[in-house]
Amino acid sequence: MTDWPGFRRCLLHLGERRLLVLAGSADWTQARAQRLLAGDPASTTLWLGDAPADVSHCPMGKYHTALGREYRNLVFNAYSGLHPDALGAAGGALAAGGVLLLLCPPLEHWPTFADPDLRRYVALPEQAEGLTSPFVARLVSLLRTDPHVLLWQQGETFLPPPVPSGPPWRLRADARGCLNGQQRHALARLLHSARTHRPLVLTADRGRGKSSLLGLTAERLLGAGKRVLLTAPSPGAAAQVQARCNRPLPFVAPDALLAQRPRADVLLVDEAAAIPVPMLLTLARRYCCLFASTEHGYEGTGLGFALKFQPALAALYPGFFKVHIDTPARWSPDDPLEPLLFRLLALNADAPTPPATGTLRMAWVERARLLADDVLLQQVFGLLTLAHYQTRPGDLRQLLDAPGVSLALAWRRDVPVAAALLLREGELDAVLAEHIWRGQRRPRGHLLPQSLAFHGGLGEACGLGYQRIMRIVVHPACQQAGIGSQLLGWLKQELSTDFLGTSFGASAELLAFWHGNGFRLVRMGQAADAVSGLPAAMMLWPASDRARALLPLWQRLFSADLASEGRPAPNGLPLPAPLVDDGRDRQRARDFACYHRDLYADRPALRRFVERHPPQRPLTGQQQTLVQAALVQGAEPAQLARELGYAGQKSVVSALRQAVACYF
Repeated sequence: MTDWPGFRRCLLHLGERRLLVLAGSADWTQARAQRLLAGDPASTTLWLGDAPADVSHCPMGKYHTALGREYRNLVFNAYSGLHPDALGAAGGALAAGGVLLLLCPPLEHWPTFADPDLRRYVALPEQAEGLTSPFVARLVSLLRTDPHVLLWQQGETFLPPPVPSGPPWRLRADARGCLNGQQRHALARLLHSARTHRPLVLTADRGRGKSSLLGLTAERLLGAGKRVLLTAPSPGAAAQVQARCNRPLPFVAPDALLAQRPRADVLLVDEAAAIPVPMLLTLARRYCCLFASTEHGYEGTGLGFALKFQPALAALYPGFFKVHIDTPARWSPDDPLEPLLFRLLALNADAPTPPATGTLRMAWVERARLLADDVLLQQVFGLLTLAHYQTRPGDLRQLLDAPGVSLALAWRRDVPVAAALLLREGELDAVLAEHIWRGQRRPRGHLLPQSLAFHGGLGEACGLGYQRIMRIVVHPACQQAGIGSQLLGWLKQELSTDFLGTSFGASAELLAFWHGNGFRLVRMGQAADAVSGLPAAMMLWPASDRARALLPLWQRLFSADLASEGRPAPNGLPLPAPLVDDGRDRQRARDFACYHRDLYADRPALRRFVERHPPQRPLTGQQQTLVQAALVQGAEPAQLARELGYAGQKSVVSALRQAVACYF
């Protein structure tokens, strides 16, 4: 490049950022990136993924550590995997004048590259071998056609980019420290909320100055003698808030706030979308909270902040304050990088409002059609985003790349009204199924058969076929009209498998919906989901003769486990009479003793078994005490370790396995 420093000065002058694609071999791309960044201090660069030995870098899977910080340079090494969530999150950490260096294989070969990130979408790593990535093919097409993207391919002469021109971008803070009118308005609302002790939610895309505003708010409140605390998912995520406050601002982790309950007049919560919703609600009950976060799905709990938390907060505090900022603070409104990332990752995907009337038409939609029609892809992804509180950019890659995924749409006058996203699971070979049952293997995916076998004690579950409905959504403008049930009815006629299944947060509304459509409950999770605050429910609809024969048996076995634990059927759902199968209980107890089955899931079977059968070898007094204490409903291994003198919960479980082995 003829004048790289001059080009960077022009970008800073304009307040803009650029994407530079370095396409070639892994060694060539890394060497070119090093040369381009040689004049910058290492502290100004975030390198994600593999790097040369002398370069400090961040593993792709730990991209979240980039949130809340700012960099002049960002290197994204796609040879370590094109992780969509990492790309979306890290792009927001790039400052004005910055360049995102994307290291990748030659563009024509990139869709068939053995991308490590594809392993997240298959059950076994070897299943990713030989896959072609439509997600990458779409990304390459968008990169090639964007006029602001700089492309340097190995073996080709790199033409110097046109020098950008335009009026200078200047940020001048006012007397309050605000950079624009929206920030001034937001700061006034934050201070008013603190004075009136009403919660406030501040939302914006990355780079709008949310964290800085919290810092300015803290300084004003501390100066007025208020007790102010700051929390965030990590101290690093809160660094920007503290940097903008010239007074000591204590940071307290969310779990410490719940445990210690320190006093405060105001609690500032940054990066709130990355904190579980139940935790946020507890904090809102105890403190006057000022929440700040993005609403895009690459930060922790995804859309849970918008779809789950804010309605729950409104129930606690009707009319709570809400402020949204559009104007960028860390780069120019004319910056081309942000809209490019939004297009690549469908971050602004929107579902148009369908007509209120008209005939419904249902059909499968192949990936080739989605790739050929980006408008339809954006509409579909926008619709799916409305269905679930943990949707992230990675779900776009799953839609386009994951084997076994299928998509069904319902249209009304060519506008998508409803969608169902399904994943093929099950039909696992006998050896893998046995390892799953014993707790020796936990391959990715296959949620329904793995959970039914390992947690539900249904050893035969892994051998059957399932179509798991991961998402089913009806546009909000068309809900309560039976469209979701019509789509389910169509799926029942279309699919050839043993079971249609689903797993979801067990709210009364959803349990009633699935039960009303013929699905039957076969498992309830032990713990509540971090975002929804609800345990997971698994429900099945039998689609084959062998499934119709098995489902009543599985329900009766599930009823027996619920009854043994003293747990009622959720939401009053009807369940058949419990069935205790001594042979199954014996198998669960034996394999709990000999392998790695789960204590919480197997406790009903263990309790029934030891009550019915004497040990074959004498138990010591300590073993007798442990068996009696550990099999009590609700007993916690960590608490038992303290009470009975074991080193920890792992020691308790290990000792219990040895005690149960005495029964065989």
